[in-house]
Amino acid sequence: MKKSLVIIFLSTYCLNYSQNIISSDKKIENLIQIWGLLKYKHPNVSKGNFDFDKEFIKQYDKIKTIKTQEELNAEFLNWIICLNSEKEKIKTNKKKKELFAKNEDYSWIISSNFSEKLIEILTLLKDNSNFGKYYSFVNKMSSTVNFNNDKELPNFDAKKESHRFLFLASFWNKMRYWNVNIYLTETKWNKVLQEVIPDFYHYDKTKYQLAKDKLFSRLNDSHANYNYSSLYKNPNRKFSLYGGRIINDTLIINKVFNQEFAKLEGIELGDLIYSINGKKINDYYNDKFSNSISTSNKNYLKAILEKSYLLSETKDSLKISLMKKNGQIKQQNIKLYKFSKKIYKPKSILDTLSTIKWIKIKENIGYINLHKINKLEVENAFKAFKNTKGIILDLRNYPQSLNTNDISSFLYPKKKVFIKILTAYSPSIGKYDTQSALKIIKNPFVAGKNNKEFYKGKVILLVDRNTASKAEFFAMSIQSSPNCTTIGEQTFGAIMNRNEILLKDKTKIDFTSVGAFYPDNTNAQRKGLKIDFKVQEKAKKYNVYKYIDEAIKLIEEK
Repeated sequence: MKKSLVIIFLSTYCLNYSQNIISSDKKIENLIQIWGLLKYKHPNVSKGNFDFDKEFIKQYDKIKTIKTQEELNAEFLNWIICLNSEKEKIKTNKKKKELFAKNEDYSWIISSNFSEKLIEILTLLKDNSNFGKYYSFVNKMSSTVNFNNDKELPNFDAKKESHRFLFLASFWNKMRYWNVNIYLTETKWNKVLQEVIPDFYHYDKTKYQLAKDKLFSRLNDSHANYNYSSLYKNPNRKFSLYGGRIINDTLIINKVFNQEFAKLEGIELGDLIYSINGKKINDYYNDKFSNSISTSNKNYLKAILEKSYLLSETKDSLKISLMKKNGQIKQQNIKLYKFSKKIYKPKSILDTLSTIKWIKIKENIGYINLHKINKLEVENAFKAFKNTKGIILDLRNYPQSLNTNDISSFLYPKKKVFIKILTAYSPSIGKYDTQSALKIIKNPFVAGKNNKEFYKGKVILLVDRNTASKAEFFAMSIQSSPNCTTIGEQTFGAIMNRNEILLKDKTKIDFTSVGAFYPDNTNAQRKGLKIDFKVQEKAKKYNVYKYIDEAIKLIEEK
């Protein structure tokens, strides 16, 4: 009996002891979460009354030696008390029902084994409405978030562990509290923090860069293209002679950067590459590039890679599996180059419509390429197409010389709101607003005009993975016209404003700071545009006019 009691006592003691020990990962996770809450919601801290970057570094150094949860709780509680002020008190107001609260995720407060007292004060802070606007505020005119007072860390040194984790804490919390689209990430943002903490422990230049790339990739935001990434800034990267289009699990070569060199490798336009270094195309680019690039969706990842980066490496060659146009199968190595003007002499599969601004492609069907056409040319095109059965509007590109109303004014019988937006309102809270701050002058979210003579034929809108950002916004204005049908594939998935932020190591990155929805509340961020008919392309016997052919079929249907 005594022996049994001793075993029970020892088991209980060991269990309690092991439960109280806290891991380094968890300590850092808790520090980052509490630091962010204090920075944006504490009534004294949020007004800029402390150098809060220094506070992070000081606390980081303190918690490194802490072993137990009880010690950590006591340290955090003491820290918060020291930051309090008699003048600045916590206040709570009930949120208005119309505010957007999907980004409010404070589950970590309860799940982190904090003491009752610490949970109590953190809960009061998360509900606090008396916070300052020093580190961030919403611009009234643009509804974008301003981080102008949140500077880089002077003398930032990536070799210092505390500096690297400050970098992580600063960026992660900016997104947690001020990115209205953060609820859409594939991995929940709290889980992202847990996932990337181990990547920031040990320093060498390459590992630090890869850790940042991985963090940014988890935003799932096609606007968050980090120009300092290991992909774009690697001086040792070399490129093949070929660019293409990924169709299903195959890269069709539609551009050769130097035909003379390509001839030596026996490769030409229209050939198909179906594996790289022994891996299927899709497996290869997902494994190799998914942690290096932030994209709203996998379809846009193709758009970034297929033109040149897919067939690039720091080595001198890649092994590919190739199918020639005559059906011959080959396994071979292709050389990689550092391109110069001498080497770069591109030739592409010809698409004659890509250089045309507008044309009647059939007696009863008009075609407008929206890439370079201007307002006057659009007016002339619609006059010429007035009595046609249908018009094809090609937006597989980026309109350079048009505003949304330059097209929609011909397509609408009357004005109409075509997009609903979500903007930041306060930390973690968004607000729907279909009105612009500049609505007195012109509301950019309304398209069309009162026009009895609007175009009444079929309107076929072409979109694909290259329809990006402003082009998607442009497309949404066309889609709300009464006779529009959209055909193509998933688009860029980041429609609204870019917001540039300065990071602690003095580099910069953008993110999409405004949410985009159709008037029926269908989300467009990450998903991209609504597609009525998907175009199914084939790599074998590739048809560069497949989209046009499908559009003509829809117009000619009775």
